[in-house]
Amino acid sequence: MPIHLRNNLYKGINAHLHSALQSPGGGWESFHAAHITHLMEAIDTLLPDGYYVLNEKSLQLSTFNIETEEKSISRTRPDLSIYQDRPSRTLESGITADAPALTLPIVKTVFEEDPLTALVIYHAEVHNSEIPVTRIELLSPGNKPGGSHYPQYIAKRNETLDSGINLVEIDYLHESRSPVWGLKSYPDHETGAYAYTILVSNPHPNVSEGETEVYGFYVNDPIPRVRIPLAKSDAITLDFGAAYNITFSRNRYYSTRLVDYEQVPVRFETYSADDQQRIHERMQIAAHE
Repeated sequence: MPIHLRNNLYKGINAHLHSALQSPGGGWESFHAAHITHLMEAIDTLLPDGYYVLNEKSLQLSTFNIETEEKSISRTRPDLSIYQDRPSRTLESGITADAPALTLPIVKTVFEEDPLTALVIYHAEVHNSEIPVTRIELLSPGNKPGGSHYPQYIAKRNETLDSGINLVEIDYLHESRSPVWGLKSYPDHETGAYAYTILVSNPHPNVSEGETEVYGFYVNDPIPRVRIPLAKSDAITLDFGAAYNITFSRNRYYSTRLVDYEQVPVRFETYSADDQQRIHERMQIAAHE
């Protein structure tokens, strides 16, 4: 008999749900749209005066080619962008952020064979005193290796970092390896790989000296509370887990149709042995609810 529970029985990412969402026609696009909205709402409540966050705002970057001395304009579409429209007081959120699992130099997260990094300088175009300071991406299957938009995403990622914009990348898709260079691959069963990651890249004072903080976690781990940099020393701390549970609870299709705790998630073999055990533990709890 199917076991459907209205609340998220996992402490973090619901493995049953995300296995279903990664199936062909599983509904990832719908989840993506809803979760981006809930993240935007959560961020908006934390931002001080002088900042605002937009959903699907085109980010305009100017490109200058050193060899040809030609300037051109390109547009990319981030999931969320945080803008500063005027200087604000120094801000640090009062909520304590979790510590990252590891920190990498940004240059080690960029594909070295990318030809654009040696030939092009990127900087943010300023319009009406609006300065994009932080960009947030919820990765989709198409952004990851093997996906149809993977090459474009890598170019977009490098443009963002080269232009001095902070980049937050949320990866809740355990079945495909990260698009970020230098991370262990969970689907390839590499030792030390995480099922899920949130990456915070701060390219200041420049990409060569900037760092990427890696918040890695596994099945049934709480989703970390992450410090998100803004302009200069300003920052907020976002509770990603709270936003995730809002997305889960507000769509009963997830709990009444996609998530059945009586059955193991589809493609159960894609999880590590430890995560499979954690899933079985959740199923046992569900059976007694």
